[in-house]
Amino acid sequence: MTEFDFSRQRRLLNAGDFRRVFDKAEFKVSDQHLLILARPSLHDHSRLGLVIAKKGIKLAVHRNRVKRVLRDSFRTSCTQTNEFPLPLDIVILSRKGFGELDNATVHRLIIKQWARLRKKTLQTG
Repeated sequence: MTEFDFSRQRRLLNAGDFRRVFDKAEFKVSDQHLLILARPSLHDHSRLGLVIAKKGIKLAVHRNRVKRVLRDSFRTSCTQTNEFPLPLDIVILSRKGFGELDNATVHRLIIKQWARLRKKTLQTG
């Protein structure tokens, strides 16, 4: 069960980690509901950071649900199958209306975005 964990090593934890991705994101994947920024990681595994703004998703229950689905997708799709050819630091930013989507739609959307991000990393790598 440990291969599906979301331990501290798999997360962007501090402002410096996030700033590094925001300042020099090499890969960008955008959609109506979310934006994914990524850059090669200094670590030997991919890490995830989430920016789920209260302004875009008003209710905490919706923000928490979206974060749960995104983390689950990262754990199962990206870390388990070595989705990317190189380890990435990834930041996902939500946009307005993302909280109104149901779980199945969010899951389909993020799987599609992981595939687009993988394609971009393969083109440059």
